[in-house]
Amino acid sequence: MSSKRTIMIEAAIVVGMLSTGMVVAQSAHASPLQASIQAADPRANVKIESKVLVERNEQDATGQTATKLYQPGDVKVIPGDKLVFINSYHNTGSTAVTGFVVNNPVHSAVAFTGVNENWAMLSVDGGKNFGELIGLTITETTIDGAESESVNITRAAQPSDVTHIRWSFDKAIAAGASGELRFSGIVK
Repeated sequence: MSSKRTIMIEAAIVVGMLSTGMVVAQSAHASPLQASIQAADPRANVKIESKVLVERNEQDATGQTATKLYQPGDVKVIPGDKLVFINSYHNTGSTAVTGFVVNNPVHSAVAFTGVNENWAMLSVDGGKNFGELIGLTITETTIDGAESESVNITRAAQPSDVTHIRWSFDKAIAAGASGELRFSGIVK
C-alpha cells in the first residue's frame, strides 16, 4: 500500500475518532447529573450539539480564494488539514440558566490552533488546571545522556500543548437562547 493511501486511511480513522469523541464529550457534558437532580437543575435544559468540519481554501472561476467548510465524509482528510470544531448550545427550558460550563477535550490526533471566544480557558495538563495560554507552563523531563540523570525543564506552553478547553458562562443563558462555541486545530 502506498504511503499516500496509508495517510488518507489514517486521516479517515482520525476523523472517525474525532466524530465519536465529540459525541462522547457531549454526553460527558450533559450526563453527569443524576436523573433526579436533572429534573430540578435548569442546566439540563441546555442541549449541546457538536460537529467537526474540514476547512479548505479554494479558488473560484475568477481566481478569488474563498474559505469553505466541508463535512469530513465529503472530502479526503489528510494530516495537515485544518479542522473547525463547533459546539452549538440551545436552552430549551423556560427559565434562564446560570453557572453553565462546557468542557471540551482536544483529541490527541489534533494540534489545537485557537479558540474563537477570548473568555475560554485552556488546559495543558489533561484538564486538571485551566488558564490563559500565556500563563501556562509545561515541565518536561529529559535524560542527560552523559550522566543518565533526569532533568526537569519548564517552558512556556504552546498551542499544540492544549489538551482541554473550558467555557464558563458568566452571563445567564436566556430561555430559548442559542449560540456556538468554536475552536480550531490541525490533523497531526
